[in-house]
Amino acid sequence: MRLQKNQKGLTFISWLIILAIGGFFVLLALKLTPIYLENQGVKSVVQSLNNDPLIRKTDSRGIRNIIKKRMKINSIYDFPKDAIKIKKTKTRLNVDITYNKEEKIVANVYVLVKFSEQLSVDIVR
Repeated sequence: MRLQKNQKGLTFISWLIILAIGGFFVLLALKLTPIYLENQGVKSVVQSLNNDPLIRKTDSRGIRNIIKKRMKINSIYDFPKDAIKIKKTKTRLNVDITYNKEEKIVANVYVLVKFSEQLSVDIVR
């Protein structure tokens, strides 16, 4: 009983465990933040298409080029080519950007993040 009364606080090992767990989450946040910031850039590109009158007159290849140019403006360079899918009919334009980002955390531990941004616009006004 007397020993319990004298014990206060955490042991050195307990502090090391807490710091290791906290360090892991800080590392995870540092690795994932750029991925989510890049996705915000992709979202802004997709949303900017909604207000662009040029896309109503342009074919699928032209729309793809517009998207690529706007991604370069937003500093998005490493982007998979097959992630952009454009389907244009006489009355509707559908843009679907679905992609995965993989980030190495430590050694052989990776995090896979999946993103999907869609836009559907009526062409006829």
